[in-house]
Amino acid sequence: MTDESLDTDAAFSLLADETRVRILEELGSATASPETGIPRLSYADLKSRVGIRDSGRFNYHLTKLVGNYVAKEDEGYRLRWPGLVLYRTLVAGHLTDEAGSAVDRFAVGTDCHRCGDSIEAYRYETLFRVRCFSCEATYTDVYVPSHGLVDRDRTAILEAVHRRTRTILDSMTSGQCPWCAREVSPEIHEGDGSLPSLHDTRDLEPYVVYHCTDCTGFQYVPVSGVLLYHPATVAFYYDHGLDLTEIPAWELPWAVTDDATTVLETDPWRFRVRIDLADESFVAHLDEDLEVVDAAREPRIDE
Repeated sequence: MTDESLDTDAAFSLLADETRVRILEELGSATASPETGIPRLSYADLKSRVGIRDSGRFNYHLTKLVGNYVAKEDEGYRLRWPGLVLYRTLVAGHLTDEAGSAVDRFAVGTDCHRCGDSIEAYRYETLFRVRCFSCEATYTDVYVPSHGLVDRDRTAILEAVHRRTRTILDSMTSGQCPWCAREVSPEIHEGDGSLPSLHDTRDLEPYVVYHCTDCTGFQYVPVSGVLLYHPATVAFYYDHGLDLTEIPAWELPWAVTDDATTVLETDPWRFRVRIDLADESFVAHLDEDLEVVDAAREPRIDE
């Protein structure tokens, strides 16, 4: 595929004026309608919405946007996909999120799987964290736009954090960067104490890193964490009357610690993960690529 898009400097320079941002906002706000599809605004209607009387000035800025962000058609003007992405970014507050938009600490109702003290949730700068303040084990550290937290109670906030975390982890473990869509591969690291507990989950032995070398996005995951949304694991929970996708990872000890993981070999890596539920166990074997090579259910045996 040949990349014929604008370079980064040129793309950002197109937005270096408040009038152009207003044009994008007005076209974007007129776009969201599944029933009518993407509407087109006439030149006069768009100019009126933006509130610019000087036709020359308005036409100059509109022309700058046509091509990369805006499409000009017989029916009028509409946002192209890059314009829609930018509009949604503005709505979410990605570019204007305030570091001071804090959420006070509150208990999530789950005890720490490392030390047993209460796990708490809070917003730090623009990141939402679920962690234990006693031992600094961090269970979730994810960006959630302020727009998604407005007028939500604590239960709804935690649900938003869980879904955001789930989306990122599901994408990473599926081999695609959730931020730039490039391919990512898991890297297995031996636990050597170099991974700070403030920024991962716990002292993992070993642990997995999904790292996008293009946009630098990354995610630390316990070996067992790659099974969180695997079809066999989801089916195991479903057969026990539970929807695994609705359960936050911090409520699943096997998914956020290495307690359920046994290292069978190190060259190449081989793992066994045992997940207990009711009177049954789901046992999966993973290879060096963290692919499930076999899986089975067994009667649960508590050691």
